[in-house]
Amino acid sequence: MNAVKNIFIWLIFIGAAVVIFNLFEGKREFATKISYNEFVKLVEEGKVSYAQIKGNTAVIQTTDGQKLEVNLPPNTNIVDKLVEKNVRVDIANPEPPGGWFINVLISWLPILLFIGIWLLIIRQMSGGGGPARGAFTFGKSRAKVYIEEKPKVTFNDVAGIDEVKEEVKEIIEYLKDPVRFQKLGGRPPKGVLLYGEPGVGKTLLAKAIAGEAHVPFISVSGSDFVEMFVGVGAARVRDLFETAKKHAPCIIFIDEIDAVGRARGAVPVGGGHDEREQTLNQLLVEMDGFDTSDGIIVIAATNRPDILDPALLRPGRFDRQIFIPKPDVKGRYEILKVHARNKKLAKDVDLEWIARATPGFTGADLENLLNEAALLAARKGKEEITMEEIEEALDRITMGLERRGMKISQKEKEKIAIHELGHALMGLVSDDEDQVHKISIIPRGMALGVTQQLPLEDKHIYDKKNLLSKILVLLGGRAAEEVFYGKEGITTGAENDLQRATDLAYRMVSMWGMSDKIGPIAIRRVSNPFLGGVTTTVDASPDLLREIDEEVKRIITEAYEKAKATIEQYKEPLKAVMKKLLEKETISCEEMVEVFKLYGIDLPNKCKKEKLFEDEQKSEENKKTEEVKEVKEVA
Repeated sequence: MNAVKNIFIWLIFIGAAVVIFNLFEGKREFATKISYNEFVKLVEEGKVSYAQIKGNTAVIQTTDGQKLEVNLPPNTNIVDKLVEKNVRVDIANPEPPGGWFINVLISWLPILLFIGIWLLIIRQMSGGGGPARGAFTFGKSRAKVYIEEKPKVTFNDVAGIDEVKEEVKEIIEYLKDPVRFQKLGGRPPKGVLLYGEPGVGKTLLAKAIAGEAHVPFISVSGSDFVEMFVGVGAARVRDLFETAKKHAPCIIFIDEIDAVGRARGAVPVGGGHDEREQTLNQLLVEMDGFDTSDGIIVIAATNRPDILDPALLRPGRFDRQIFIPKPDVKGRYEILKVHARNKKLAKDVDLEWIARATPGFTGADLENLLNEAALLAARKGKEEITMEEIEEALDRITMGLERRGMKISQKEKEKIAIHELGHALMGLVSDDEDQVHKISIIPRGMALGVTQQLPLEDKHIYDKKNLLSKILVLLGGRAAEEVFYGKEGITTGAENDLQRATDLAYRMVSMWGMSDKIGPIAIRRVSNPFLGGVTTTVDASPDLLREIDEEVKRIITEAYEKAKATIEQYKEPLKAVMKKLLEKETISCEEMVEVFKLYGIDLPNKCKKEKLFEDEQKSEENKKTEEVKEVKEVA
């Protein structure tokens, strides 16, 4: 309604301006129309004193003061007759088509264009968009208020973080029944800070809390508070909390609060204005001033809690700080079940395998994985999503697009195949607990080949034996190249493998105390984990650093020699596997093991896909069966 009203007012203003312009343009004097014959007769009688000719129209003035108008025929020579009779003749330019309307339009178009551009600039500066926003509404909050359309997300849509859901359930209970808590003298936390890596479900959890409590949800981003005009951010914070009081009980959700809650004093002196600090100060005051009995809960989300201002995190403001971790294998399995609800999956789709194949994936990553698989299936014209599309989508996400058009010589293909088979063989014969899944020599992204391993389960700590096995697997590719092609035939393909193996060895020696020679000391540490991890070295003597380098070299060298000896032992069956890999470009772990069996070699069975949740599913089914039996017995 406000937008329509504003447009109507502007139309009235423009119309009035046009009318005033026409009034002051000059009054037109209307003349009496006469025929051409009458006009000629007046000219011949000498009764015309003045004539103004505009195209095919003539306006004349007679000797007795009358003003007359006449339409002239084309190609007339009336001007010559007027001159002969000594009539003063004025020939004017004809009016353009459209008459006075075109004149007015040409005169007012630049002015109207300027006014339109000016209004557009004001609209953009004031936030634009919403119907409730007029000019200069800088101090209005940009928060989106969901009242009638409350979030439909519930805890059934949030999976993989059961402990976190239990932690926030009391907030929901308070919003539903605050009197029960007030009778005991208790109060809920004023603010809840959800922090964790991007994509773990912070925003989804906040919406689920509002959806479960059935209260209005007011959502705003931290960057919406800060503007180039000083004082705007503080005004928007005040307006946000005033809006919340009108809709209490409700939930205020501030996403990416680090945009406005950064620690004060972090900006160098003279380096920019203090608008962010003023906004933060106002937020601190508002959170300290409102009473929880009003039923307002502030929930904020960030992936950088290390840079937030300490005053924001003290009790009385964000009382509760909840870390949302990446989901483990069971959490990923539960998340996949949620995202698979609206997907048409084929019977061969194994969600448990996907959960095992995606360590480190967040909920957003898993949703993207299934979406990519759906797009691939649609591109192929399939009615359902099969495991083929899911594996292809996983490879696209983790390694990049296939580069089948890349021209690789046969000799290079053989070296790539031997390199990948070296990794696979070490994975099968070593103590590494990760299962080998497949070996491929199809170029993807930056990689020319890949050996994919699946962890049997998520590991949170690693022992020395397991770490040495991982180094052995990493060095297997380079060792295979040297065994098959000699030292002159080794390639640059092991660059990343050598970097990872060396870094792992350095961590074992200088961070985790796994060297008998160096002892249980740590001279390296990782800081700023939310920035991806920065490894720094504390003060250490040159002698100690040299001993650490020697110990790392010993670990790498021993593992490399062990890998070469193992590959030399299985050189013949590896040649046969290489031929099969060159033919098919991708082979499974089972196919590699079958070739080794033809040579009488029985490798450890690390290809078996064991069910992680089978016992749990059976126990639930047995529990339901027992409950049904009890009901029947009672009946």
